[in-house]
Amino acid sequence: MGGTVRCFVCGGRASVYVSYLGEYLCSYHFVEYFERRVKATLTWFRLVEPGDRVAVAVSGGKDSLTTLYLMRKFSEEMGFEVFGIAVDEGIAGYREYKLEALRSLAREIGVDVHIATFRELFGLTLDEAVAVLGERGLKVKPCTVCGVFRRYALNRAARELGATKLATGHNLDDEVQVFAMNLVKAHVDGIVREGLATEPAGERLVPRIKPLYFIPEKEVLAYTLIRGIRTPFVECPYIVHALRHPMRHWLNEIEDEEPGTKYRVLAVKELFRNILPPPPKEMMLCRVCGEPTSHPVCRACELKTYLLSARVVPGQR
Repeated sequence: MGGTVRCFVCGGRASVYVSYLGEYLCSYHFVEYFERRVKATLTWFRLVEPGDRVAVAVSGGKDSLTTLYLMRKFSEEMGFEVFGIAVDEGIAGYREYKLEALRSLAREIGVDVHIATFRELFGLTLDEAVAVLGERGLKVKPCTVCGVFRRYALNRAARELGATKLATGHNLDDEVQVFAMNLVKAHVDGIVREGLATEPAGERLVPRIKPLYFIPEKEVLAYTLIRGIRTPFVECPYIVHALRHPMRHWLNEIEDEEPGTKYRVLAVKELFRNILPPPPKEMMLCRVCGEPTSHPVCRACELKTYLLSARVVPGQR
């Protein structure tokens, strides 16, 4: 009969196994370890400075809620302001549950949250956009539309609300998945662009930071459970259309066999980013909406025009 597994720090009852360390931690010492690492990322890499006004992009999922919670926790000690920005894409049976969880946490920790919607910004919801794509047989994936529109909405809202930084909930798993997908697709620009933080690139682009950059997804989940951060376990219905879904499964299988694999992949990614500096891109303002872009018309305006013009008119085939 096996005995109780003990925390390697205090000898108390363990609740979390940190596979890449080969050690067990009790809830108290796991939370301490988790928060210390996130705070160290913020300070060591100077992601935030005293006087910053940090917008946190919050979807209502575990990663973004954890980011909002921690940024609020560290804000007074580190001397910055924090608020949340959520984007309502208009995904029925999904987004409303996530927003409910977000509002609940925001009330609990005393943080303002601002909501931008696809309908207000682009004239249609993501569900309506997907219907247009299906009706017309257009070869644009839902995740492509969502990604372009979300990035646009978050940057615009953050800037208009006076943010000096935009924090996202991307964790270690997100980073290695995107890196692997960029490798498969030979997207060199994507590899060198996706880092811990973005450099300032003009006054209309809000610099982005990733406080959970070095934190595995499983640890984020454990943290939310221990801290009582409630989040609905519902996945976006469009995830099945993304290459990311099988890539995530594959990387998790390798991590289970070889703990620490994801950190090694991240190290390779950083090596690529150091060897291959991003090509210089001259930023200009979109001639349609006035937002920053590297092309005469930004991708969001291109997609918006494409989708609205392709809508099926009643009686038309």
